[in-house]
Amino acid sequence: MKLTKSQKKQLKRCIKEKGIEKISEEMKIPVRDIEKHLLEIWGKDKYNKFKSDREQKQLTKEEGHSDKYFILFLIILILICYGKFLGHEFVSDDITNIVTASNINSIKYALGGFGLNLRNLIIFLINKAAGLNPAYYRGTNILFHIGCTILIYRIVTQLVSKETGKITALIFAVHPILSEAVIWVSGGVYVYSSFFTLLSIFLYINREKNKKFYNLSIISFIFSFLNLVQAAALAPIFSIYEYSKSTLKKNFKPALVYNAILLISVPWYFILARQRAMSLQTDFYQERTGSNPLIQIPTAIGEYIKLIFWPRNLTLYHTELSFTPLAYAINLSIFTCLILLTIFLYRKNRKMVFWPLLFLIALSPTLTPLGISWIVAERYVYLASVGIFVLVAWALELATKKLFGQRCIKWLYIILAIMILPLSLRTISRNKDWKSHDTLWLATAKFSPSSPQNHNNLGDYYIRHKQYDKAVEEFIKAIELKPGYADAYHNLANTYTETGDVENAIKNYEEAIKYNPKLWQSYQNLGVMYYHLGDKEKAQSYIEKSLEINPNNGDLKKALDYISTQP
Repeated sequence: MKLTKSQKKQLKRCIKEKGIEKISEEMKIPVRDIEKHLLEIWGKDKYNKFKSDREQKQLTKEEGHSDKYFILFLIILILICYGKFLGHEFVSDDITNIVTASNINSIKYALGGFGLNLRNLIIFLINKAAGLNPAYYRGTNILFHIGCTILIYRIVTQLVSKETGKITALIFAVHPILSEAVIWVSGGVYVYSSFFTLLSIFLYINREKNKKFYNLSIISFIFSFLNLVQAAALAPIFSIYEYSKSTLKKNFKPALVYNAILLISVPWYFILARQRAMSLQTDFYQERTGSNPLIQIPTAIGEYIKLIFWPRNLTLYHTELSFTPLAYAINLSIFTCLILLTIFLYRKNRKMVFWPLLFLIALSPTLTPLGISWIVAERYVYLASVGIFVLVAWALELATKKLFGQRCIKWLYIILAIMILPLSLRTISRNKDWKSHDTLWLATAKFSPSSPQNHNNLGDYYIRHKQYDKAVEEFIKAIELKPGYADAYHNLANTYTETGDVENAIKNYEEAIKYNPKLWQSYQNLGVMYYHLGDKEKAQSYIEKSLEINPNNGDLKKALDYISTQP
């Protein structure tokens, strides 16, 4: 049957928008009649091209729906692992960085001393909006983690394959080694920085689709740098990306801009490194000693890879690193295998060399011999872990294709489900450790029995639970592990004060200020003790010294005024 004139006009107007099947349904015209008419007016070539484009568009639409469902699944999975823990307390560095930060309501807090600190700005804004409710701070970490996971899925799908992208994203979403960065409010800086780095990479590899993407990529990389100065070390990854595609010569200049940002960051990094070294000496009583990179690098890399594949011994303080010849040989072997794998990929599959190099470069700022970082800390590996996850996902995809052929996708998802369930359960278990000071220090004690910091923290735990004998044991153990540990001496003195042992309290407060003359709390407590002992002169002297160190403390001023007015 031939189409009427009005039907032809309507077909011409709607064909590209609605397609043959939709128009056939609306106009009550058989599909074969529409196809016959289109062949007459377009010809075979144009008709076939139209049909191919429509099929591709439909396929893209279906993939888009599939992507939406998968991303929704990722979000649900992350919320299952992290959502119920939003209300955990502030712990450890959260107290000094947020709870007791005197200038948190000042714009100077957001500036961070160098013009802008994006992480401090985020905390400043959350505090303005929600006060000191930890759920909002932790919720922000989780939202950024969701963003990182989605970006990883997009990037890996584009650079490797869709299946590898899915596997990588699923592992990253729930892997327990990432818990410290996500659930610990102070660890969130690594999540924020990683989000902007990943966004920068995503925009860069898609810059040909939209010219604005390149400029946005640079801005995003700067944001990453403003969150965490060490993120600038990732600048070479853009050149490595071009090299892995054999397009470095062609795209040398676009990649060069990121390396320029790295050069600008070097002085900034060394200023902060110097401040960090001074802080470690004055606040944490650590000697300023460098590390031997031939020992530090293989040890750190080996330990990180072991924790990625067997995330059992997760702890805030990785102090149980063994430097015996056997332990070093194992870590050196793991490190050597990674280097050999990188060389193999460079020769056989250059596009995949991007991922082990991402792992190494992302960790590089923490592997310096300056002695300003922990040798191993789980938050450091947040972004770096992506490199290992991609290699695992890629190997898993190749293995299942080889073993199961056409049925590989089915078996791939079965294997993945077997992996994801225990990883999710371990993450949920690890997140429980961050509920409060009590749960964190008790959990850390399981895997860090040689940590002086944690013995000091455990002592504080036992004081709060009025178990004074155990508190004394923990503080003494902390001092044995770290002679000159002023905080432990101060806390030991507090314990003796609680039990009425004035002599030992005074003795340990004096030891505390001997090793840390800036510990104003010890001077304050000595002043109070001598006042109650009837020695007004000493009491006044110690309070004055405390006020000299902490001149803005109103309670100290009141105490000094009170003592000076007593007969």
